[in-house]
Amino acid sequence: MAKNLIFSFDDMGSKKDAATRAVVRYFARAGSHIVQGDVSPNIKRSSGVSYREMLLTFADSQVVTFSIKQSGDIFQVKLNGKSVPLKHQDDQVAAIGEMVGMMDAGRSKFQAAMAKVRIQLPDSIRTAAPKLEVALQEKVNALDEAIAVIKEEITAIGKITYS
Repeated sequence: MAKNLIFSFDDMGSKKDAATRAVVRYFARAGSHIVQGDVSPNIKRSSGVSYREMLLTFADSQVVTFSIKQSGDIFQVKLNGKSVPLKHQDDQVAAIGEMVGMMDAGRSKFQAAMAKVRIQLPDSIRTAAPKLEVALQEKVNALDEAIAVIKEEITAIGKITYS
């Protein structure tokens, strides 16, 4: 079986990383656009395998992390922090297509989960909401008073008789 490898372990992380540019291009062809791609400069080791991580962030905020062995093979893939199996480890172009399919399949669930996340504002940020609420309530009260005055004028005009 011939390998279709994109990644070159030694070149990953350099300023002119051809592998990162190629991955961005292949994902764009598959219909997913990468907004940020980072390669870890450090070599990590797990289960007796040395690897580097390539972190890709997409336009819809989904994150794919490739762990790439020294041979250029994909060691592990994480989609939004969860490990996912790949059928095409040796054919990385097909693996990218497979990843795009997984991202498309889970997009609505991912976006629903992101919409439920509540972000706590730092204590240093102050909002004008309380003051704005008081100002709006004062405007409502002033308008209610103006409406009452006009209603009194209308009833007064209705009581005038012409002779």
